[in-house]
Amino acid sequence: MDGQIFSVEYLGRYTRKGMLHESRIADVTAEHVSFRYKDYRDGQQHKQMRLSCDEFIRRYLLHVLPKGLLRVRHFGFLANACRCKKLALIQQQLGKPQVVLVSPLVKEDCSWSCPQCLLGHLQFIGLIRPQSVVMINCQGQPVRMSG
Repeated sequence: MDGQIFSVEYLGRYTRKGMLHESRIADVTAEHVSFRYKDYRDGQQHKQMRLSCDEFIRRYLLHVLPKGLLRVRHFGFLANACRCKKLALIQQQLGKPQVVLVSPLVKEDCSWSCPQCLLGHLQFIGLIRPQSVVMINCQGQPVRMSG
């Protein structure tokens, strides 16, 4: 059991800008790990969570990226909690027209081939501004097509 406690403390001490800073770990026992966090969905209240050691390590390892990948965290107006509202407000303040989504075209009307594989078809998803449409190719990437 001492090895498990040491492992949790080690991970908390030596991870750089990971999901959990050492100072937020409140208590570590042979069976449980307690830590403090800020609940952004509940008025940014500070709360404490208690997890079994196995569940804590499972959740912690979800934040370990595969070799070669880097984490990019969004904050400010790009933070997940407020992105839609803030971007709409920014676009309104800049005088940008809002995206108007319309019903998809009938398959027969969609005659654009995917520019990458030439096998798939592009799908119309909405108007951005007059004379410009956004398509999604068969690999899920947006493609602008002016017309």
